[in-house]
Amino acid sequence: MNRFKKIIWITCVVMFISLLGFFGGWISGASRSAVSDAGLTEDTYDSLRPLIQSMSLIRNNYVDVEKIKQKELVYGAIKGMVGELDPYSQFMDPQTYKDMRQETKGAFGGLGIEISIRNNLLTIISPIDGTPAFRAGIQPGDEIMKIDGDSTEGITIMDAVHKMRGLKGTKCVITIRRQGVEDWFDVPITRDIIKIHSVRHEMLEGEIGYIRVSEFMERTEKDFNRALTDLQNRGMNGLILDLRNNPGGLLKMAAEIAEYFVPKGKLIVYTEGRHKAQNMRFFSTRKRPYNGKPLAVLVNQGSASASEIVAGAIQDWDLGIIVGHKTWGKGSVQTIVPLGDGSALKMTTARYLTPQGRLIHGNGITPDFQVEAYRPNEFYTKINQERRFEEFARFYLKGHPRGEEKKANKASIAVSEKSVKKLRPETPDQKLRKSFVQWLKEQHVEVNQHQLNQDLRFILNRIRQEIAKKLKGVPAARKVGLEGDPQVLRAKDAIKIALKYHKK
Repeated sequence: MNRFKKIIWITCVVMFISLLGFFGGWISGASRSAVSDAGLTEDTYDSLRPLIQSMSLIRNNYVDVEKIKQKELVYGAIKGMVGELDPYSQFMDPQTYKDMRQETKGAFGGLGIEISIRNNLLTIISPIDGTPAFRAGIQPGDEIMKIDGDSTEGITIMDAVHKMRGLKGTKCVITIRRQGVEDWFDVPITRDIIKIHSVRHEMLEGEIGYIRVSEFMERTEKDFNRALTDLQNRGMNGLILDLRNNPGGLLKMAAEIAEYFVPKGKLIVYTEGRHKAQNMRFFSTRKRPYNGKPLAVLVNQGSASASEIVAGAIQDWDLGIIVGHKTWGKGSVQTIVPLGDGSALKMTTARYLTPQGRLIHGNGITPDFQVEAYRPNEFYTKINQERRFEEFARFYLKGHPRGEEKKANKASIAVSEKSVKKLRPETPDQKLRKSFVQWLKEQHVEVNQHQLNQDLRFILNRIRQEIAKKLKGVPAARKVGLEGDPQVLRAKDAIKIALKYHKK
């Protein structure tokens, strides 16, 4: 933000004060008392003198009179003040505040990403499951350098949100800088109505339950209880709680989910602020206890805020293992104060600490087992953006309407010179790879053999996801994806080891 804009924004504070009865030429003694009552000192008043003078100069001399609109300047002044605090404190005009309240109820329009400002850059905390951004391959930590060709340098979170929102069906192009990728690249995304279903579950191989919580919303605890009950009724041996790319949400919901695991009377999280009223402690009431089977919690750099609280409590009380990547480190409390005209101020008022006193903010939660997530190389990214996986799955099913063929039965093969190759038939992976490469060549797609082999395991898993989706639907595709996820596989291994030595 340039200096002149800052001067305009800060001086607009004076107009805001005038609306409250504090401003009028020079501030009177009575107004000084009002300023003091608001927590402002005489020194603060004295520092406002040059701002008042600047405001007078702008009102009387600025060339474009039409731009001196009182309410817009007041809103700009507040945004300027709040913007100097931290990335999480925000001023919300009436429409923005209305949109925010709608988000917590689970439906809003846009791309489907949670964003923040990190190192002065607009950065993606996480894509939301099943949204256009998620399907486009957006990843936690991606930096948005441009929105529809406009630079994001100096942009606020609220301004970025407004730029990326729009009518369903319209396109937004975000330019991404990604760690490990040399050049920036454009990602076109078609806007949609974002409907969030914060909980879904699966039973994985080995009777290991899996519950994904994508965000902590009003219905999260009820949906979580339903999912857990279903898995327990189906004979679950252990549970994977997936909090990856969970940007947070409602603290109350996070505490209620933590209560399933934290013993009754134990501390879940506490806060520290400037005032006693901001110092809160949340204890488990343990109304619906988990059955004590081994527990693994998945986290990554897209796990933030409320999801870090749950992971931190489980880790501090040694109730399960944490697997994945170090979390985002957003452990601060934002208090939303509605203002008189429908706008609101969202302000950081306290910090979260884990039961053992660890500060989450800026530190995050470090996993017990560090397992890097799969990061696609350029070849994978290119064919994914061109929707080649979907196209190939459609082609493949024309010749294999039931999906992949089963392995040949070696016992039924007669031993002869002609049957040597049959004794060592191609594996399903080899068959699928050959078919995919041949199809790509027929489509005149250049195949980078090195990058193909480098990411072969994940390319084949993605193809199988698309085949499963076309045969049995999205839930089947998700399950295939989980069975090939390196972090899920590590969590499953840990649960199996725990089961081996688990005391019944």
